[in-house]
Amino acid sequence: MVMHSTGLGAGWIILLVALWILLAASATWVTISLISRPRPHPASFPSPLDILERRFAAGKMTREDFDEARARLRTHDLDR
Repeated sequence: MVMHSTGLGAGWIILLVALWILLAASATWVTISLISRPRPHPASFPSPLDILERRFAAGKMTREDFDEARARLRTHDLDR
């Protein structure tokens, strides 16, 4: 008489352990790759003088307005 086992055999246990090891290795790999990837530098905003120079270059202000605004910016920077 042949009896069939309804429990998990050694092959299923080995497969289950291998799957858990694969899951742990994958989680470790993802964590390490996320930690070690280069982070983008924060966007640097243009300084007020840069904005003023761009407006002057675009013709949105006269030379006198530019000189006056630049003098005010320099005075403000010295007060800090």
